[in-house]
Amino acid sequence: MNGPDWGLGHYEHTAAQLLPAARVVVERAAPQPGERVVDVGCGTGRLTSLAAVHAATVYAFDPDGDSVAQAETSLSEEARKKVRFAVHDAEALDVPRRRFDVALCGWSL
Repeated sequence: MNGPDWGLGHYEHTAAQLLPAARVVVERAAPQPGERVVDVGCGTGRLTSLAAVHAATVYAFDPDGDSVAQAETSLSEEARKKVRFAVHDAEALDVPRRRFDVALCGWSL
């Protein structure tokens, strides 16, 4: 993976500043009840958390384990029931066709 290692810095502050944009991304993607959503490069889980309000299941992954751990702890109890996290690199992800109804990617390299 090329680009910055988000785990080396303090991404939490930047993620908080990007929350309004995350809301727009999820609003435009418009996940519906019963749909399966994948959040590519979930980072600290802003998109994941917002998508979990609407979708049946959210699969969220990021190559940075620290960000994934933070995302897991930041979810509400209700959202935790819908979200599955994994530490994974998007470039190596093998997703079968038609596995997801909505794909989200806010900021990922």
